[in-house]
Parts: sequence; structure tokens; C-alpha cells
Amino acid sequence: MPISFATSKPIDRKALIGKVLRTANYRVSTEDVQDFMGVMPQPSGSTEKVPQIAPPTFAPLVAVLGLLRTFDWSADFEFDYRDGTAMFGEQSIEFHRPLYVNEEVEISAMINDVYEKSGRQKFDVVELAFKIKGDRDGQLVMTGKQSYILFK
Repeated sequence: MPISFATSKPIDRKALIGKVLRTANYRVSTEDVQDFMGVMPQPSGSTEKVPQIAPPTFAPLVAVLGLLRTFDWSADFEFDYRDGTAMFGEQSIEFHRPLYVNEEVEISAMINDVYEKSGRQKFDVVELAFKIKGDRDGQLVMTGKQSYILFK
């Protein structure tokens, strides 16, 4: 009896460009900011309490954690995270206003671009464009792009 091996058809993720992902929320909690500030160097003798405005360096964390809630690896990227390898790529952020402690933000995103690259093996770069609005005033807090590298 002959043995046959099924080969999987290569995935063309370019068809995903323009796909709108689900909206997610993230609360900028006092505890998260305190934990973050705990790893930031403080001036000698500083007794600073948690500020009402999160430090600008906290924003990338909000973007990363928020964006991970906007997609499902399999359903949205056609990627099996259980046996595939994915990595975080580049991130760019444009600030529109401060991020306030105890503010809940709404993250919306879409797949902005997909392109293939190769090194030792081929991989796709999936770039998301995102907007983050705050519940304090409904205005944009930040916009930007973030990419993920999905090995084939």
C-alpha cells in the first residue's frame, strides 16, 4: 500500500490586509503603573506616589497588551500558535494626549500590511494599525503600528 504525505498549501496572508480586528479594552490601573514605576530608576530620596498621568514610557506596554486582546492567532492570522513560532516586530506610536491612571482605553486595530521576508527560513510580517481612545474624554490617546513575525 503506497504511503502518501499530505503537504499543506502555503498560506497567502496578503488577503488579510484591511481586515478589521475586534475591539478590546484595557484599564490603566494604579497597580500596573506602580509595578512599572518600580522598575524605573527613581531619583535618590524620591518618595513620589503614583502620578495621575502614566509616564509616556508606559504607553507601549498598553499598546502591546491591548493589541494582543484584539486578535486570535488562528482565526485572524491563519496561524497555529501551538506549534508555530511568532515574534513581536516593530512598534511605532504617535501620542495625541496623556494616558491617565485609572482610565479605561479602547483599542481598535486592523491588518494594515502583510509581506513575506526570508532569512534562514521564510516568514510573514503582519503589520497592524491601531487607535487607542480614552474613556475620560473619548479622544485619541495614541495611534500607531505594530508588527508580528510569523514563521512559515
